[in-house]
Amino acid sequence: MEQLYETPVVYPVSEDDHTGIKALFYRGVPYQGKETRVFAYVGVPQHASLERKVPAIVLVHGGAGTAFSEWVRLWMDRGYAAIAMDLEGQVPFQLKEQEGTTEWPSHSWSGPVKQGVFADYRMPVEDQWMYHAVSAAVLAHSLIRSIPGVDKSQIGMTGISWGGIITSLVAGLDKRLSYAMPIYGCGFLYEPGTGYGLGFAAMPPTEADRFRLLWDPSTYLPESHLPMLWLNGSNDSHFPLSIFIKSYELNKNCNPNSRLSLHHGLGHSYSDAWACEEPYAFADSVTKGNPSFVDIMEVDQQRDWVGVRYASSIPVEKAILYWCRDDSDWRTARWEPIPAQLDEIEGSFTASACLPESGGTFFMNLINDRGWTTSTRVMTDNRKTSILHDAT
Repeated sequence: MEQLYETPVVYPVSEDDHTGIKALFYRGVPYQGKETRVFAYVGVPQHASLERKVPAIVLVHGGAGTAFSEWVRLWMDRGYAAIAMDLEGQVPFQLKEQEGTTEWPSHSWSGPVKQGVFADYRMPVEDQWMYHAVSAAVLAHSLIRSIPGVDKSQIGMTGISWGGIITSLVAGLDKRLSYAMPIYGCGFLYEPGTGYGLGFAAMPPTEADRFRLLWDPSTYLPESHLPMLWLNGSNDSHFPLSIFIKSYELNKNCNPNSRLSLHHGLGHSYSDAWACEEPYAFADSVTKGNPSFVDIMEVDQQRDWVGVRYASSIPVEKAILYWCRDDSDWRTARWEPIPAQLDEIEGSFTASACLPESGGTFFMNLINDRGWTTSTRVMTDNRKTSILHDAT
């Protein structure tokens, strides 16, 4: 880690005079004894200076992705310096069509390319894609914190899908980060029921155990004391709530300021993720002292009623309880929205809703008047227990 904490050597490529976004390569870790370079876009707001430093964020793409300059621009427009790196040995200058698929051209300094779900497990660790991807993310952090005008104490990381996996892992590894925001991606990938679980199942048991300890975020999340935002859809096809909630809880046990945001029907794409306001709002709450998300203090089930006690610096506009009858497959679970009632009694705020029938699974969303969603964890109804307490 000490070597990854050092500022990498940079090889400039170009700069967009209109946006101020720079294209560059930075030196990665060696691959099969040869030097590698990582392509990245870096942008710093024009007002940033040594006297007026700005927060920063590291942007980690997922599958079928690359370094997106528009992602950098989204964060620059909100006052952040940003770096987005490519993890597949690509340069996103020109798309090319090949056998019906769209891809970006590769470059000659590439490290390994991702092979399915850890299909390179037989390779030496230093030649595996995950080793290089994690290293590239940490080096990107080292690079952006070296830029004049960047506040080193206010740098976060967010990632989408595979990038969310990497973000979840790095959150427990890179102690310099101030916050992290996994979108879709999480830990417990080895559990059955997903394509990732199938990838682990295809390995010999001893190799699966080794890879779980090496690269599954569940190994590292107990070491993460960062405030984290965990954002996902209710029916994500790649990262079901069964493993997403477990990942959130590992981090929540270490930092009570972490938040969960589950969006009913959210699609699995870059555009869907970028359109969610929660990551920008969460980052602002950490780096700029802006209003934070709802603080869910207690969830209380009494027979068929669920009550959520909460506090919020921004008024909660509405609350919705989502309930499903059959959670045997989280990806196809049908969530029924049930409006919740908001009450204030002697300064104590609650949201309550009635469960339609026994035996289901549910969570509640609280939405403030700016549209930000804060969720309880997913819970299982158990009418045999009169009261279920869950501090989230």
